[in-house]
Amino acid sequence: MNLAERNVATILTLARLVENSLVYCVKRPEPFSAEDRRKRGNVLQNLTRPSTPFAVNCEKNGEQGKKLAEDMKYFIEDVYGDPGRIVTVDINDNVHVEQSLTIELFSTIVHLRLYLEGFLKSALQYLKESNQLEESFAKAVSSDIRLYHALAGKIGSQMIYDKFIEVNENASTYMQSYSKSHGGIDPRKDKDFKVDDDPSVRMLKNEFHELNQDLVNVLNTYGEDDEEFRFARQSLYADCELFTGQKKPTDLKAFRQLFVGYFDKIIRQAEKESNDCFRSLGDEMLAFDQARRTATEEKNND
Repeated sequence: MNLAERNVATILTLARLVENSLVYCVKRPEPFSAEDRRKRGNVLQNLTRPSTPFAVNCEKNGEQGKKLAEDMKYFIEDVYGDPGRIVTVDINDNVHVEQSLTIELFSTIVHLRLYLEGFLKSALQYLKESNQLEESFAKAVSSDIRLYHALAGKIGSQMIYDKFIEVNENASTYMQSYSKSHGGIDPRKDKDFKVDDDPSVRMLKNEFHELNQDLVNVLNTYGEDDEEFRFARQSLYADCELFTGQKKPTDLKAFRQLFVGYFDKIIRQAEKESNDCFRSLGDEMLAFDQARRTATEEKNND
């Protein structure tokens, strides 16, 4: 490892921590770890403080960099703050997620990762052109990027499917209410009926479209050279015909399982590879830092 790679590695670590925060976007039966949340929050704070590679990079990129620094600051406060606006921990160390804000969280993660990946790709190009890029480091970056897009693809598909069901359930409830208040008429045959007149349906549709934009962002910014990812993406897009009424499965539970599972194989592969790479990278970083400290001490003792 060299100094340039060491600096870029801090951005990779930051990107992984943002990626890890996807866990709060969907409900799960097992509780979240308050200790893991504290550890991630502390590292995020350290990696974004003044003079870090992240802070320096933001300063060099004018208004865009300033906006990124602010977004990262609010993200850390909202998810890892005390108390956090989106994720909180009670006096019994139980972690709670504000479900009404999970779409905002997903959108924030997608935005932050887009910028961080842009930085990582530019940094790899610079390291390669200056003969400072080691194969193991390039692999660590590429494996993390692959894992993020597969994981965000799966979580995004879970969120958008569940939101679609929620939209339809609320629309059905509104139609039933409208029918009762209009003499039992079938709303679909009433020219004055508009399902979007219901504020809750309108809000849920807006959330659905926001999720759709974020999911497209995740899926379309990766995979040009990844045949498995492209296949999973196309399979998911084909099943999105459900949302337009072109596909009408008889068993929605079975369909959901298929719909949210296209990236599972990639996740299993990429998770192991990424974790292995990052463990090795961590060992390299520790050895590099120790060697620099030793060199500095020897110089000071001369």
